Amino acid sequence: MEREVYPRPGGRCRHTFVRQLALFVLLVAAWPSPSLRAADEAAKLYEEGRKAERAGHIVQAYLLFSQAAALEPDNQFYWIKAQAMQARAALESPPKPPASETAKNEAPPAASSPFDGLTAKDLAAERDLRPPVELQPASGQRDFDLTGDAKSLWEKVAQTFALDTVFDGDYPSGPKLRFQLTNVDYRGALHGLEAATGSFAIPVSKRLILVVKDSEQKRKDVEPVEAAVIPVPQAATTQELTEIAQAVRQLFSLEHVAFDTAAKKVVLRGRDSLIEPARLLFEEMLRNRAQVSVEVQLIEVDFSSSLAYGLDLTPTIPLTYLNSILNSPILIPSGATGILSFGGGMTLFGIGIASTSMMAQLTTGDTRTLFKSVLHAVDGTATSMHVGTRLPVLTSGYFGPASFSQGGTVYTPPPSFTFEDLGVGLKVTPHVNGIEEVTLELETEFKQVTGQSLNGIPIISSRKYTSSVRLREGDSAVVAGLLTSDEARSISGVAGLAQIPGLGGLFRLTNKSLQTSEVILVIKPSLLNLPPDELPTPAIFTGSATRPLTPL
Repeated sequence: MEREVYPRPGGRCRHTFVRQLALFVLLVAAWPSPSLRAADEAAKLYEEGRKAERAGHIVQAYLLFSQAAALEPDNQFYWIKAQAMQARAALESPPKPPASETAKNEAPPAASSPFDGLTAKDLAAERDLRPPVELQPASGQRDFDLTGDAKSLWEKVAQTFALDTVFDGDYPSGPKLRFQLTNVDYRGALHGLEAATGSFAIPVSKRLILVVKDSEQKRKDVEPVEAAVIPVPQAATTQELTEIAQAVRQLFSLEHVAFDTAAKKVVLRGRDSLIEPARLLFEEMLRNRAQVSVEVQLIEVDFSSSLAYGLDLTPTIPLTYLNSILNSPILIPSGATGILSFGGGMTLFGIGIASTSMMAQLTTGDTRTLFKSVLHAVDGTATSMHVGTRLPVLTSGYFGPASFSQGGTVYTPPPSFTFEDLGVGLKVTPHVNGIEEVTLELETEFKQVTGQSLNGIPIISSRKYTSSVRLREGDSAVVAGLLTSDEARSISGVAGLAQIPGLGGLFRLTNKSLQTSEVILVIKPSLLNLPPDELPTPAIFTGSATRPLTPL
């Protein structure tokens, strides 16, 4: 007979409870102890350390061995292995000093360029430029002799110029002070109060200023950030612009400096107290350099003359036999206008008489060429000019047979040429010395064809003249000249008779020729504008490095 057991209301079946209790006991018995779990984890870490050691990762192997030794302190093998790897890990990864000591002992590496990348914020600043907030206080000079804490002094001074004040949330009132100034405007009064109370003021609107306790952190948190866009003149070089930007950025610790190459503009961004003096200094250093106008005159004078005078005598006198031998014809010399005979019979001879002319001819030629040009150059920047022609010179070509011996045409590559500048080349670099004198560094080169060639390539003669000349503004100077002179003389006449003094002129023909060519280079510098050091330089008030003056 089977008996059924029903659980009581709110209770459990006794058999079910017994089965659950037995299962719990079995699970507890099978669950590993914490020491066993730590040993298994340490073994896994040790095997991973062995793999890292074989792969050459010494630092990682040392860390894994150390973790295994920490999980199982009783295992001396783990600890010895970790100690053995410690020295090798130290050599592979030497310890580094703290960041504070690194920043203290080592200077930050210099940037390759002082310019940052152009951002969308910079482009927006160029499109939407707005002036900073400017106060519009009551005008006039005031005298002050006040006593009170910092807040009361700010309120009284601001009310004197019809201004309102609002203070930072943690601005302290501080002890009582005596504030005394005489005959100052609102800027002088507010800047004096900033120095007396250790505060700085920020214009919020035309009649409202915010007063904050001066500290580096407060400057970063509260002071507004402004942007300035500075146009760059075309005469400024990239090297100049880079040096100016680097100097201004380091001096004022600007957070962002960018250069728009397309629009030729520089964008500066930084704190309100630093951006205005940075802009003024950048524009002052970027002021246009002096420009020089160099007038160049190239004068070329060519002279040629030829002179011929005297008797044009025949240098040879023909002698002929006037008798007939074996009935042969008598030969009369060609060119003979007459025959002078002597002798007789079988000894009859004749001398040919040629026509003689007297010559007196003079030919002269005179050519003058004037080339005038004006060069404009910036102080310290070179400019150049060339007067002449460009001669094509063959550098490579094919000079073999046009066809093969068996037939067919040989491919002939096209020749290649280079162009050589013939004539006068001038390179001028001006250096302005005040407003009265200019130093010119000159490089002049004369090139011409000699008329000779080598392997079909013409030989070009070159003469170079390099010098430095210092001139007063408006004065001219001859800096280079090229003189070529060819003279020739020839005498033709009867030998012996032509050398007789006096009478020799009747028996000879004299030819004289003279050719001269002279090139003169004349320069005259003139200042187009004043150098920057001759212009007035405004004073830029910046305050101290820790307390810069805020624009009010």
